[in-house]
Amino acid sequence: MTPVPVLCVPYAGATGLAYARLSRRGGPELHFTGLDLPGRGGLADRPPPRDVTEAVAALSAQAAPTARAGLPYAVLGHSLGALLAHRLTVALSRGPQAPPSLLVVSCCPPPHLADRLGAGAEELLGAAARELRATSRRAGADRTWAAGRSDLTLGRELADGADPSDGPPRLVDVPVLALYGADDPLFPGGTVRGWERWTRAGFTAREVPGGHFCFREHASAYVATIREALRGIEREPDPSPAAGRPAGDTAQGRQDIPRR
Repeated sequence: MTPVPVLCVPYAGATGLAYARLSRRGGPELHFTGLDLPGRGGLADRPPPRDVTEAVAALSAQAAPTARAGLPYAVLGHSLGALLAHRLTVALSRGPQAPPSLLVVSCCPPPHLADRLGAGAEELLGAAARELRATSRRAGADRTWAAGRSDLTLGRELADGADPSDGPPRLVDVPVLALYGADDPLFPGGTVRGWERWTRAGFTAREVPGGHFCFREHASAYVATIREALRGIEREPDPSPAAGRPAGDTAQGRQDIPRR
């Protein structure tokens, strides 16, 4: 069995290594691979992205080998990373490569509610720093805080899904799985379910045990939920791009941004 790649976009202040615990739970079916933003992790020698366009270009370059393989794969983003994962999915859907089979958005408000990231910025950064102290022997909390502040400036660009390079992004033609922690004080299920407005394909919302960092606190349950969603997609027939759309509902006709 060839495992399905799951490309993981980091949250504010993190690197792709933040998802290492998931990779140990993937088993023979899922292979989790962390992506990095310029300026950290595997791209530490590059300057940080000046805007969302540069950030997504860097993520797209790392995703390209998987997308060009022609096999099923998924894109996952946690917290701020979910907004970037959505934008990455848009970019991968526009190019010659195959789009992902599933977009997983975790513990994050959708683009039309992304201003809530700013409202909870200090809590988000504090939680990220505490998580690093609890899981790493390296003294990197200060760097996480600084990098996180830089990342959250990207969040302002991502609000409402505005795309300065190509107008508002289309709603994705990719199934979306929205995950939220049962005890997440920042973004409860009612907020995370708002992602349904950003896909034309299937949408599923699932509660998982844990708080905002549920993917680390309860990695096995988190991975099992993603595995179940991918199995469901594999069982469904592969529809044409227009399948299931109402008459007149085309890719060109549904590029508006969902209203608040």
